[in-house]
Amino acid sequence: MKPRPSKTEVLHVVEQAMRIRMVWEEVSSTHWARPLKEVEEALKQAAARWDVPIDDTFAARAALVIYADSWE
Repeated sequence: MKPRPSKTEVLHVVEQAMRIRMVWEEVSSTHWARPLKEVEEALKQAAARWDVPIDDTFAARAALVIYADSWE
């Protein structure tokens, strides 16, 4: 039987998910239809502000999704 995570661990995961969502919402609403590199840079800056760890590969992919959605 696996040990159950503590409430503190679960709350930490929920808090991190909320921060990630805030980064996404901030950038997608303020940088919609902007150049791809600008979206990527804004994503990295927002992640730093919200204390969300983000690597370059994920930032590039997320920026592409935000950028591409503006053309649908």
